[in-house]
Amino acid sequence: MVNIIISLVLSQLILVPIAYKWELNLKVVSISALIIGLVVGLAINIAEGYFYMSLPLKLISCFILIVLISVSALLVRFYRDPDRVPPEGENVILSPADGVIKYIKSIEKGEIPFSSKGKEKIRLAEPLTGILKDEQGYLIGILMTYLDVHVTRTPIKGKLTYFKHIHGHFLSLKREEAPYKNERVMEVVESDRFKIGLIQIASRLVRRIVTYSKEGDELALGQRIGMITFGSQVDVVLPKLQALKIKVRVGQQVYAGLSIIAEF
Repeated sequence: MVNIIISLVLSQLILVPIAYKWELNLKVVSISALIIGLVVGLAINIAEGYFYMSLPLKLISCFILIVLISVSALLVRFYRDPDRVPPEGENVILSPADGVIKYIKSIEKGEIPFSSKGKEKIRLAEPLTGILKDEQGYLIGILMTYLDVHVTRTPIKGKLTYFKHIHGHFLSLKREEAPYKNERVMEVVESDRFKIGLIQIASRLVRRIVTYSKEGDELALGQRIGMITFGSQVDVVLPKLQALKIKVRVGQQVYAGLSIIAEF
């Protein structure tokens, strides 16, 4: 019983602070930490049946097992790519990424919109600003964590009319120069009625942004268009269409190719 208590306490002390720093779901991480702690505690009990383990050796063994199991579980969860069937309807705009809605910014005429994460700010430029009808629209930021599916999908059916992949140096997004040096991908998808802009922003631990589509490709609604390795952010630039209704709110969890972020 003592071994289980030790491993339960250690798992919480190790994993919960990391979850807070990485902006993960604390409830999910806490429950996962309890399960991992229980498994590790039972493993230590079994090991003690074969040889003597001092308290320092127990602590070291618990720490190593908790880290190994946690990293393995994270990688399995991160690299999953489930098949998804997008909702029916031609007047919907889907989320391009799994994650939490961080902001919904209204863009008014004469304003210079910024895509932002933490202290990072990226000034939107052509052709992303060119899709705005009468220079008005919306900018929706979706924050992805290490627990989310990182495969991105197209929010509408249309043609990829613009694609630009900017390779960066993987700086912390908290650093002032990060918006000018971090890797990002900018895309424009054009339907027969309007255009939508996408910005995929890499963070410090991101190794690369993999893209599955190229300029000129015809894309189906909810089709896979890329994958961002580890945590990052995807922003959506929407023109202010007639009768456009934003269907999400700040703090809401959304899923790529499934969640409707707007209707028109």
